[in-house]
Amino acid sequence: MPTILLIDDELAIRKYMATLLSQLGYSIRTADDGNTGCEMAGDPEIKLVIADLNMPGEISGMDIVRKIRAMRPDCPIIVVSGYPTPDRLKETDENGIEFLTKPFEIPFLASILKRLLPPDPGSGPKAPVPK
Repeated sequence: MPTILLIDDELAIRKYMATLLSQLGYSIRTADDGNTGCEMAGDPEIKLVIADLNMPGEISGMDIVRKIRAMRPDCPIIVVSGYPTPDRLKETDENGIEFLTKPFEIPFLASILKRLLPPDPGSGPKAPVPK
């Protein structure tokens, strides 16, 4: 099953997205900051990166994207933000990066993932994990 790297500073978002992406048939790795995310993105097992644009710390969301794009030019990247400014939309579009505006519908995310990175055959949706 393809592996997705999720970079987001909020634990609740990482947990929610990891569960959702797993149910859609993907293997998930997570990073809670940009430096860790950039290091992890160098792993060739990572087939797609989803990164929050509003990251605190020394490396911004767009810095994360630029570093990953320089290191792995063919790795699909999806950025997520609740604040789609014209400059951000233009920069992501020019760099072939998908922009996902919060809040988003799960079927919309699933369609983007299916287009960019279809799950392996036979790795259909997973049953929810009991609490």
